[in-house]
Amino acid sequence: MQDLFDKFETFTVPDFPPNESSVYVILCVKGNEEIPIYIGEASKLRRRIGGYISASFQLFTDFKVGEAIRYLQEEEYKVVIKYKSTKEEFRKEEEKSIIDNLHGEGYRLLNDLGSYNYRTASKEEERLRIRSFSNDILKIFANRSHSC
Repeated sequence: MQDLFDKFETFTVPDFPPNESSVYVILCVKGNEEIPIYIGEASKLRRRIGGYISASFQLFTDFKVGEAIRYLQEEEYKVVIKYKSTKEEFRKEEEKSIIDNLHGEGYRLLNDLGSYNYRTASKEEERLRIRSFSNDILKIFANRSHSC
């Protein structure tokens, strides 16, 4: 049996998130620095993460966040999610408070990117718009490295 476990020694082990009311932040990571790229709330966190993985064009937030994550990973950034359970009635209030605090610190978030009508929008144009916005967010890493 130990031989079987040894075969998985090099595997990454993420924590499987609970499927409960949560507030979360998606972060882009470079070295020891973390840049928040999206703040969200969900009554069922696993379902929300699944939406980002599928990144359906018909669901603006799922596409926006999912495409940004894919792009950042293609650019060899690590993307992680941090979450905390919260009471259902305080979810949206906590999300707004975190967004407001980050805006006050000068962060741009995917939350700020306007939506589109999937019936009339071009998927490729929206993908490029998300990538451009993601590049603007990544400028924070460049600005920090020049100030050190």
